[in-house]
Amino acid sequence: MNDLKAVIASLESKIEKLVDLHHGTKKELSALQTQHNHLTQTASQQKQTIKELEERSKILKLSKSISSTNENTTELKLKINELIREVDKCIALLNK
Repeated sequence: MNDLKAVIASLESKIEKLVDLHHGTKKELSALQTQHNHLTQTASQQKQTIKELEERSKILKLSKSISSTNENTTELKLKINELIREVDKCIALLNK
């Protein structure tokens, strides 16, 4: 009879350990999922920033190439800046 009680006590102890391990693993999984979501969001934002900067770079290169051949550089630069502001407004609206 004592052997049976010892086996039951041992099983209960092992089950409690497994339950504790299960809860710990669930907490760790939840933390990792949260971290994954955060990193995915950050990567997405950085990709968007890169695209925006690449577009601005293209516009600046175009502006410089045109400004060296055209006398109305100030007017052209103002127009390009206006276009950039319009693009930024559109991006801001899309992000809402």
